[in-house]
Amino acid sequence: MESFYDALAYYYDQMQSDMDCNEVASYVISLIEKHYPQRSLPRLSILDLGCGTGQVAKLIAAKGALVTGMDNSPEMLTAASGNEDGGKVIWVLQDITEFELPQKQDVFLSLTDTLDHIMDEDVLRRLFRNVKDYLNPGGLFIFDVITEHHLKDVLADNVFYEDYDDFTLLWVNSYDEKTKVNTADLTLFELADDGRYERYDGVLEEKYYPMDLFKAIAEDAGLTFKGMYGNLSQEAPKPDEERIFMVFKSEENEDGN
Repeated sequence: MESFYDALAYYYDQMQSDMDCNEVASYVISLIEKHYPQRSLPRLSILDLGCGTGQVAKLIAAKGALVTGMDNSPEMLTAASGNEDGGKVIWVLQDITEFELPQKQDVFLSLTDTLDHIMDEDVLRRLFRNVKDYLNPGGLFIFDVITEHHLKDVLADNVFYEDYDDFTLLWVNSYDEKTKVNTADLTLFELADDGRYERYDGVLEEKYYPMDLFKAIAEDAGLTFKGMYGNLSQEAPKPDEERIFMVFKSEENEDGN
């Protein structure tokens, strides 16, 4: 398999079962309507960076948007395209940090702290520049990021496990406050046809980036900060927030109107 994400792909939706995809999709649509009122959703082109199995992308497409889902895991996209129970989505296998597109988009999304998995700040800057280059005037970049409270106080140096009928996932977590890097050592045991379990091991890292750094990187790329919200909220983040949504815009002209 290409990556540990490929091993997780078949079980990803079960592992994310605590996330209400309908609620996330509705929330994202509300942010688009709030910050891009001049365009109706059925006419918008939307690209989901790091779409995974594409559950949110399909729900937004079902509302009439022209949605593209991009991921670098072949197995994730296979899982996404194998269950077209929502609107039709174009699935693209590309690295989200250096993608190429045939046309510009009205909205870029990046959800479930995808950007925090980019460990190199220069690579993160390149992604923002690429997004800006492929955004239509007035278009939006909407993404969520994890807070340090989530990494330091919730995940911390803990051990987690999830036991399902056909697989078990073990997760040994550690967070380094100096480097701001969170490391998850994962072991997946998958039930095989012969009754034995196959084992897959992987390490997933995330890095905490201060919100002001995201603002600075976006400004350097030519994007304007439009809002920062608590998780699935229309209000400013609270001190104990675990996830934050940020909205940036490609202004229609140089004076920002």
